[in-house]
Amino acid sequence: MINGDYERASPEEVAQFLKFIGINDDPFGQSVTAGGSVIGIRYDQGVLVAADNCVHFGSTPRFQNVDRVFKINEQIVMGGGGDFADIQMYKRTIDAQVVTDRIYQDTTEMKPKTLAGWFRSTTYTRRSSNDPSAVAVVVGGMEPQAGPYLAYIDSRGLIVEDYVATTDTAQQMVLPMVRDSKPTDREFTEEEALAMIRQGMETLNNRDARAIPYYTVGVCNANGSHIEGPYNVSEDWTLARHNRIH
Repeated sequence: MINGDYERASPEEVAQFLKFIGINDDPFGQSVTAGGSVIGIRYDQGVLVAADNCVHFGSTPRFQNVDRVFKINEQIVMGGGGDFADIQMYKRTIDAQVVTDRIYQDTTEMKPKTLAGWFRSTTYTRRSSNDPSAVAVVVGGMEPQAGPYLAYIDSRGLIVEDYVATTDTAQQMVLPMVRDSKPTDREFTEEEALAMIRQGMETLNNRDARAIPYYTVGVCNANGSHIEGPYNVSEDWTLARHNRIH
C-alpha cells in the first residue's frame, strides 16, 4: 500500500475471508420463522405436551394460529420449537413413515422412544456435518411395556428422558417450577399435570415477550392420543400495576 491507495474489498470477499479464518455468522442462519417454548409433563397414566400457537419472525409474532403440537399416531404426540420450517420438514418425513407402516399392515407402529432416537440421530448427524438444524422437540407417548414416555431432543443431538421436558424460555421459567411441585413419592396425577401445564403457560404468557395466550395440549394415554384446544390462559394484568411518581 503506497500513499494510502488501496481497493476496498467487496462484501463477498469479506464474507469469504471471515469464513476462512473461522468467524462465521450465526450457524443457524439468518432470521427465520421460529416457535417458542414447549412444555411436556409425564404423569402416572400418560403424557401431556403443550405449546402456544405462535410462530414468530425475529421478535415479531408473525403467525398466531399455528399448531406446534402434533399427533403422530395413537401412541405418540410431539411438540416442536425453533426453526419452524425444519419442524415442518421433520413432520412430513415422520408422516410418510407412519403411512408406510400402515401400508405394510403388519401391526407394527412407531413408538415414542423410537421417534426420539431418530430425532437424536438426525440432529446429531446434521450438527456433525456443519449443517445444524435449529430445532428443539418434545416427544411423548406410551411404550407398550414401559408405559408413559417423555423425552427432550435439542439441535445438537442431546436427548433427555425425564418426567418433565421443556424448550427455550420454559427451561428457565417453567422447569424449576415443575420440579419443585413434583411429589417425592409418586408421579403426577393427570389433574396435577394439567394444573402444571396451565400454570406454566400462564407464566410464559406473563414473562416471555414472544409468548401468546393461546395454546394447544397434546394428550396421550392408554386410550390413544389427541390434541385439545386452543385454550386461553387466565391473563392477570394486576402484575403490571404500579404507582406513578409525581
